[in-house]
Amino acid sequence: MKRSTTKMKKILAICLAAASATSAVGVLAGCGGAEENTASTAANTVNTDTDTKTMTFGDSQAPTSMDVADGWSSWYTSRYGITETLFTLDENLAAQPYLCEKAEAKDDTTWVLTLRDDVTFQNGEKLTAQSVMDAWNRTMKINARLNELLYIEKMEADGQTLTVKTSEPVPAFTSSLTEPLSGVYYVKEGMDPATNPTDLIGTGPYKVVSYDVKQKCVVERYADYWQGEPALEGATFNIIADTSALGMAQQNGETDVSLTIPSTSLSTFENNSAFVVDGQTGSRGQVIWFNFKNELLQDKAVRQAISMSIDKDTYANTLNKGASVPATALFPDNTAFGGSSVKGYSYDIGGAKQVLADAGYTDSDGNGILDKDGKELSFELCTYTTKAELPLFAQAMADSLKSIGIELKVDAGAYDAVVEKQGNGKFDLMLISMTMCPTGDPQYFSDLALKTGGSANYGGYSNKDVDKLINQLDQEFDEEKRNELAVEIQQKVMDDAGYIVIGHAKFTNVLKKNVQDCPTNPSEYYLLNYKTTMTN
Repeated sequence: MKRSTTKMKKILAICLAAASATSAVGVLAGCGGAEENTASTAANTVNTDTDTKTMTFGDSQAPTSMDVADGWSSWYTSRYGITETLFTLDENLAAQPYLCEKAEAKDDTTWVLTLRDDVTFQNGEKLTAQSVMDAWNRTMKINARLNELLYIEKMEADGQTLTVKTSEPVPAFTSSLTEPLSGVYYVKEGMDPATNPTDLIGTGPYKVVSYDVKQKCVVERYADYWQGEPALEGATFNIIADTSALGMAQQNGETDVSLTIPSTSLSTFENNSAFVVDGQTGSRGQVIWFNFKNELLQDKAVRQAISMSIDKDTYANTLNKGASVPATALFPDNTAFGGSSVKGYSYDIGGAKQVLADAGYTDSDGNGILDKDGKELSFELCTYTTKAELPLFAQAMADSLKSIGIELKVDAGAYDAVVEKQGNGKFDLMLISMTMCPTGDPQYFSDLALKTGGSANYGGYSNKDVDKLINQLDQEFDEEKRNELAVEIQQKVMDDAGYIVIGHAKFTNVLKKNVQDCPTNPSEYYLLNYKTTMTN
């Protein structure tokens, strides 16, 4: 059984009015009105008399720790129902107020955030502007990515009102408040969720019981949750790195919900009425970073030839069995700023050979590998196996590049090993899976990966013209102009052959048919919520 999918839509206008939470993923009502919600959260309490008390989830990937500030761990603490953000994304990727009742732009660089008055942390302490400020200050000290999103210069807390002064205009401020890295958690001296998982105290419906790193996370109900008592007593998240085993655990009933089942296993569930396959087209790209410290990769002709040697249609439709969509440029074609407006690189083996020949590369010793000035075109590509399609793509690249005289050695291993190389820069090419515009806005990936010095610019790509355009994008409030800038940015990156995006994955979960209120959101931010349950 397969649910209908919802295509990713562009970000909607900033919502500044109060809203009350009405769904699992934070779909909030009253986005256009300014009246305060006075409805009792008791009305939202879920009747659990006939429902299963616990559920088991399976995923091939896991957080480094339970520390929101640690790398990308916040995405998991959000999915696990532990932490929440001031704004949330609805099913159309529109930012809606959540822990925040309203956000008002006093001027281009001043935002006044009014917090809900009925939210408590999982230790019973009330959520206040000071507690938000404490969490953000701690996160910014550990993870630079938060300030790449919010550009916070200073903050002032007064009761439930938080005034944020930014160092520059931030048009996407409220949509950036949906990023799990901006999630709110309780901060007290001596607490360290990176080493002690139960030190993570969020505002979500479930609190941490234990976390066995890269093995299992157990959560339990927070009965005083602000939207009402959660339906489940608790949940377990099993980390199953072997994607075949992940599918098997779902099939034999060990798992109730599985995230990102590999495409090779989806047909098993689509043709079985005991399961529901719930997929959304998202912005998770299969992205190749070039290391610009490598002298040979500094040659644009080499990068162009590699780009022209990838048969994106075959990779998406055959190797990945339709579980991804081929990319034209960087961003998904179905966005207003998508790659369909950009001239990219078509699959052209003959053209790739000619580009290299014109650049002076020859096979001087007849070993099948082109060289110039005594240096062979031999590279290593690192990737990881927890996304099943990545090693398949990597090997297909190696075979294709061999036909044009480039040797590509594939190092497909553990996710952590690739993360380590992101930090130390010890790679030639890197193929990873990354969500590029989770909020439906192009600024996210542009700031993190395309801008000089960005925290996800692992290969050191740098173009002054691109930086200038990104700076304009960061300060442009007009949506049409933002889209135009995003297209122009992509075109310049494509002209540089600075990055390769092979395709964009469909975010697909597999659920037992009796699982209720566990929708798949294209942002990938959400999973377990206070209504999630499973009928007997």
